[in-house]
Amino acid sequence: MTVPSRNSLIHGVWVAIAILLTVSPSTHAIHFELQARSQKCLGEEVERNDIIVAKFKSMEGRKLTTTVLDSRGQSLYSKTTASGKYTITSKENGEHRTCFFNTEALPTTVEFSVKTGLGAKDYSGIAQKDNLKPIELELLRLEDIINYIQAEFKRLEANEVEQAAINASTNSRVFWLSILSMLCIVGVNAAQIYFLVQYFRDKRFKDM
Repeated sequence: MTVPSRNSLIHGVWVAIAILLTVSPSTHAIHFELQARSQKCLGEEVERNDIIVAKFKSMEGRKLTTTVLDSRGQSLYSKTTASGKYTITSKENGEHRTCFFNTEALPTTVEFSVKTGLGAKDYSGIAQKDNLKPIELELLRLEDIINYIQAEFKRLEANEVEQAAINASTNSRVFWLSILSMLCIVGVNAAQIYFLVQYFRDKRFKDM
């Protein structure tokens, strides 16, 4: 088993802290200006199978074309409306972008809020559906957090192994390239010596 490096462990600790902050029930919306007939995209880094829950609206009621693109540029959601909400599950790792296009001839202020991963999980809905007590709900949250952290450490370990394999492959290629370069240099020098010897030998015969 590969032991994660110190940097990976530190990163994992920060990931754990980020997860604890992510599952906080409070959600902060951002606001930005969108000029007439213009587009603005916002990116969010997510893992495969992460849930993404977002809300958006034009404060002035302007029609917006909202499109969500995955890391490969494939559309996961697209709708033209003044306000809305979407819930999607990511199929790829990487940055997912939400793009807003103002379809009208007047500028607007857009309000946008997004939750991903554990932060997007509706624990209140689960509690109502399964009749969970507060302590049971909190235990469920903690279990999800632990599973999420374990999955993150496995991902970091896999990245470490992959990076080590790449480094080993690169070092091997550099080694054999160095050997080939040395052989080429030796071959060129040997050829030069051979032709010089032949040149002086032929010259000596001509001078005799």
